[in-house]
Amino acid sequence: MGGKRLALLGGIGAALVGVLFFGLSFAVAPDYVPLYRDMSPAEASRVVNTLEGAGFKVQTDPSGSIVSVPQEDVARARMELAGAGLPNDGTPGWELFDEASGLGMNSFMQRVNRLRALEGELARSIQTIDGVDAARVHLVLPEREPFSRERPRPSASVIVRGRGSRQVGLREGQAIRALVAAAVPDLAPGQVTVLSASGETILADDAEASAEASMMSVRAGIEDRLSRRIAEILSARVGAGNARVQVSVDLTTTRQVVREQSYDPSQRVVRSTETREESREDSKAARGEVGVADDIPAALADGAPAANRNSQSSTNEIVNYEIGGTQSETVREPGEVEKVSVAVLINGIYNVAEDGTVDYQERSPEELERLQQLVQSAIGYDEGRGDDVSVVSLRFMDYSMDVGEPVGQSFGQTLSQNLPSILRGLFALAVIGAVLMLGVRPALRKMGELNEVKAAEALPAGAKAPALPGQQAQAQPQVLAAAQQAPQGLPGQQAAHSGTVLDPLPAGAGEMVNIASVQGGIQRGWINTVSDLIEREPDDALKVVKSWLAEGA
Repeated sequence: MGGKRLALLGGIGAALVGVLFFGLSFAVAPDYVPLYRDMSPAEASRVVNTLEGAGFKVQTDPSGSIVSVPQEDVARARMELAGAGLPNDGTPGWELFDEASGLGMNSFMQRVNRLRALEGELARSIQTIDGVDAARVHLVLPEREPFSRERPRPSASVIVRGRGSRQVGLREGQAIRALVAAAVPDLAPGQVTVLSASGETILADDAEASAEASMMSVRAGIEDRLSRRIAEILSARVGAGNARVQVSVDLTTTRQVVREQSYDPSQRVVRSTETREESREDSKAARGEVGVADDIPAALADGAPAANRNSQSSTNEIVNYEIGGTQSETVREPGEVEKVSVAVLINGIYNVAEDGTVDYQERSPEELERLQQLVQSAIGYDEGRGDDVSVVSLRFMDYSMDVGEPVGQSFGQTLSQNLPSILRGLFALAVIGAVLMLGVRPALRKMGELNEVKAAEALPAGAKAPALPGQQAQAQPQVLAAAQQAPQGLPGQQAAHSGTVLDPLPAGAGEMVNIASVQGGIQRGWINTVSDLIEREPDDALKVVKSWLAEGA
């Protein structure tokens, strides 16, 4: 082949091996899935170092907050990290004292570590409360000054973040306050301030601020509870995701004391009765008579001269009645529900025709009225306080139904997300095709040529390889080509085929014999000649048959 051809062939072979190795490595590359998300850089660094030290393949995103490992190694990676105590929430607890030694540790460092450990343990305990995703605790434990009669009071502040879209309400805030106050010595519950991650004050020491925060928390809790209640009862009818509910609650913010007193005139009872009787008598002397008779009582005026006598009596009665009455006192604390307003948006009905088309239909007024009655019953509707409930049926723009064309990602978005996997598969197919075309196919062709050479060598000199059964020859069959070449010489001439001599055809050998697998007829003499050849040279005949079988395979 020459030096240049050999060098070119060697270069092509090396290039094929390199492309094959690179393509296979790209095709069998593992799929990485996120192991942990939203990690701090410091925590992600510790996780990556631990996994790489254990022999895992690790990838991180450009921000360093997502750590990914091959999909088949997720479970083992998490077990390895759990054994190493990773990942933690960034707030160590009493484990601060596990690795710290007493040598070189002064009292100040011990107090600081104790404070940090107490804060970390409280934060972990708060995160176990349902609905709390993260928490941070700050404790202020002042020391008593020397020769001071009063001891400073400790205080604490807690910042909590709800899980998902859930808000931390007053109930959770009170539980957090009770937990922190019970865990810190001499800490009064009123000295614990609870804040939300959005900046709202849930509980505070200031009475006014605490009342306002409590009011907002109570209002949010009532609205959330009513919304869930309405959504649950509507989902049973219209299906999940086909109803949007918004609830607005107005609460009283002032404390009111109302005193009422009423009287019923028909209800009277005698309370007291007072009776007074009075009688009076007097006498006067006769006209012209001067004496002391007028000044003497009548009982002692016996024998006295006649005079004018007067007597007088009177009776007076006083009756006091008690009238029935009612006194009532009503105290309205802040947080009482004044008004409830509910807005419900319901998706319509999608009907699927026989041809597969989808038709949208608004809900009937009768159905909307029944749904409105259900909503009123769910919220405890009170017309007297001005409650308002509105139920409307409108088509959702972002609705995705199972029977129609789903609203999802476009073809371009799907293609861009799966482009690496698609390119990887196409590249692997291209590599396999190149190997088959440039490597396997030439090798098979070369093997075929070698088989043909071996078959030609196995035939007698000047003979051609006969065709397999079922193949057609345009003239005489190739199986008798060697025998047909013998008569072309002079009569009586012999042809040598690997040491074999073909005798001239005997008389009557020109009779034609028809064979189904051969086009045209064959002279009987040639068949007899080949039979004799096979009997005299069985080894050479067996080689020819084997070469035919190899070509047919």
